[in-house]
Amino acid sequence: MIKDEKGFADALLAVNEWWITGKSRKAERYPKKRSIFPNLEKELRSKRVVILTGPRRVGKSVLLHQLIQNLLDSGTSRDNIVYYQLDDPAISLSSDEPIKDILDNALSRSKNNRLYVFFDEVQAQKEWYKWIKSYYDRELDIKFILSGSSSLTIQADANKYLRGRTAEAELLPLDFREFLYFSGIEATKINKNDAVALSIARKQIEGALEEYLLVGGFPEWFEIKNEADSKERWLNHLLADVPKKAIYEDMAVYFNIRNPKVIDLLLNMVAVNQSRIISYEILNEVVGLDRATLLNYMDFLKSSYLILEIPVYGGPKKQMKAMKKYLLIDQGLRNSLMKNYAVKEENRGFIIENMVGLALFSTYKDLSYWREQQNEVDYVAGNAPIEVKYQNTIDEKDLKGLLKFLENKGGKYGVVISKDRLEEKTIQGKKISFIPFWLFLLDPKI
Repeated sequence: MIKDEKGFADALLAVNEWWITGKSRKAERYPKKRSIFPNLEKELRSKRVVILTGPRRVGKSVLLHQLIQNLLDSGTSRDNIVYYQLDDPAISLSSDEPIKDILDNALSRSKNNRLYVFFDEVQAQKEWYKWIKSYYDRELDIKFILSGSSSLTIQADANKYLRGRTAEAELLPLDFREFLYFSGIEATKINKNDAVALSIARKQIEGALEEYLLVGGFPEWFEIKNEADSKERWLNHLLADVPKKAIYEDMAVYFNIRNPKVIDLLLNMVAVNQSRIISYEILNEVVGLDRATLLNYMDFLKSSYLILEIPVYGGPKKQMKAMKKYLLIDQGLRNSLMKNYAVKEENRGFIIENMVGLALFSTYKDLSYWREQQNEVDYVAGNAPIEVKYQNTIDEKDLKGLLKFLENKGGKYGVVISKDRLEEKTIQGKKISFIPFWLFLLDPKI
């Protein structure tokens, strides 16, 4: 029920300026689009509810506004598009049921064509899914595009109440090719057999690569990168704006956590032990929780897109029992937690291994690691073993784990991410591709 008609109208008009101007200010301010944009644009034509999740500050709101501007440019009536960020309390001052009242108001204003409804940070409204399901099931011509920063709460509710009605997408920090695009550097497809082209390409991107290893892939970096002391200021800003708010505001509220400091400690433990195979017992040495609570807290960190969990290679039972490998969602985020304001040479190999894991995770959803007895492989994408050796002199003994995996699993192909080495060799009857790290980042599809 709307308690204050004027207050309700003012709150909506403040964020739906295209009702007057025909333009989205945010889309005009941020014209560069993420690589996921074309897929979401196509999804606007379907009936399914689009659910976009990802970490805080990764650009979900910008992406929604770009979709809105795309609709306006393609001839959709400005009255048939409504947007609201549901963690903004302004609407609640004038409405007891914000989602219902926004939808009813939009339906009364819209023309006969499809109504596009964009709800940002949808998890901020309790029982949001009931209203979406109610209006969806009325067979009204409404297209819902929802976003949120907690996949656990959103997906659990969507699976329960909207099963079969959704199209889900994730927006993660910029991959390296996107980072180059945002930096104004064109990364064309490279002929790996052309030594001159390879040399030119590396020279063109090496500055951006060093930057990427330090600051990571949150797009907001590009707003301050040209200011004084930007890198240190950025890492401090990132720490305050992403993990601290995700833990002390989002998780503490959504999951009713009385002592969020414990989750903060867990996140720092993961940062210290990133890309190492680690047991829950080691993680628990600092926080001292019972196992069920510890597992829940790790799930909260994963669902808020702060950490990634890499399981062991094998079936579900093996994965449940075995130790895990963890990565932070973004290298810049880890640097901010560790107060690393420069890429030190002694840490470069470790950083490279982490960055390879992040790139593979974005490309292969069945990413794992392998360990048996004294043999280990850094990552397994599908059934392809990938070893990270950030060096150019790589002997057969350095590939012991990778070759053992191929022998045990009957595989014929493996990948080594090197410093500059680019070649294919047959070793013990197995084809091994050596790919420079920078080239791999441009195209992680191995």
